Amino acid sequence: MKNKLTLILICIWSIQNVFTQEVKTELQKFILTELNEGNHTFQLMKNKVIQAGIEKQLLVDENGKILYPKVDLKAIENESAIEFSPSGWIKLSMKYTDSLLTIRPIEDSFCPLIKIDLKLKTAYINDDKLSMVKEISIKNKKNGFKSEWDGFQWHSKLSNNSTIIKPRLTIGKLKENGKLYIEILWIEKGNKMHYRLLT
Repeated sequence: MKNKLTLILICIWSIQNVFTQEVKTELQKFILTELNEGNHTFQLMKNKVIQAGIEKQLLVDENGKILYPKVDLKAIENESAIEFSPSGWIKLSMKYTDSLLTIRPIEDSFCPLIKIDLKLKTAYINDDKLSMVKEISIKNKKNGFKSEWDGFQWHSKLSNNSTIIKPRLTIGKLKENGKLYIEILWIEKGNKMHYRLLT
């Protein structure tokens, strides 16, 4: 009985180890392929909500007097969309040291220092450690880029207080045009900072 339990535990550990290696390999392949050493220029993107023209239905009394406009909220939800537009430029330097990728701003920039440890699968935004990583695959074009995209996202473990902003790093590649996307959410001197960068 004891031998069977030991065998089952070894099998579970082996399966977990294989799965972890697969994710690690995909993460390593993606980063090493898409993030090349050197200096890169990114557009700083801002987002705005675009609302399609929605015809308002009017509610009238028996005499034809308009009481108030009635808006179809479902139509607003279905027709509104987010669109990204460039609002500036940021230059970033990317450098590998063994299994550590360092992304730092060139010149004077508010962009934080980013580090990605490919061996441990962790990322850092300044001093904040992001230990949780997941693969992302957006399979429709209903987004600000109007493109499907794949990538990875790091974040820190959630605490009991859900109101606290948790730093987050997302790196992806758009399928439509092959552009690289980096999203950084972090806290700078108590203020929430949110950058969307696109090559």
